Amino acid sequence: MKITPAKAIASALAVSLLVLPAGLSAKERRGAELVVTRLDGSQVSGELIAVKRDSLLLLNNVGRDESTDLAEIKSVRLVRKSRAGKGALYGFLVGAAGGALWGSANQDSDVWGNGTALIAGAYVGAIGALSGLLLGSVAGLDSSFTVAGKPEAVVNEYWVKLRTHAREPRLPGRSPSSR
Repeated sequence: MKITPAKAIASALAVSLLVLPAGLSAKERRGAELVVTRLDGSQVSGELIAVKRDSLLLLNNVGRDESTDLAEIKSVRLVRKSRAGKGALYGFLVGAAGGALWGSANQDSDVWGNGTALIAGAYVGAIGALSGLLLGSVAGLDSSFTVAGKPEAVVNEYWVKLRTHAREPRLPGRSPSSR
């Protein structure tokens, strides 16, 4: 039986549907997690659904929508997931591969004997893991923005940027910059 490119592609797609995890399949877009501090000191937290002309729409952890007027907001904190674990893993893999390549290229030297590639991969992989851990931790830090007391143009620019993190980034006819 001759395998044509179309059959190979169809087979690869069928196998990938069965093998790949369900998390890679298309699913509904999620909004960013926010903690909104109001001028009176109270806080509202939840998933950002939309940035409307005059309010933020959040879905709280109970599953209820909460709308907060933009004029009542003191600050907004964007809560990010930590990327330390992924950073450490990727750093280790890159470091170990690079160290193993370097070690195999320097196999002739009698520094570590026959296990030069393995030992160099482990050492450089550990350094890569620490570097990745640090970079992943920094990349996962929360960011916050104080709204109260800022010029309206700066605040409107922030709302436009925050809209990209919403579940519904474009609601027709609703733009904080169109005031």
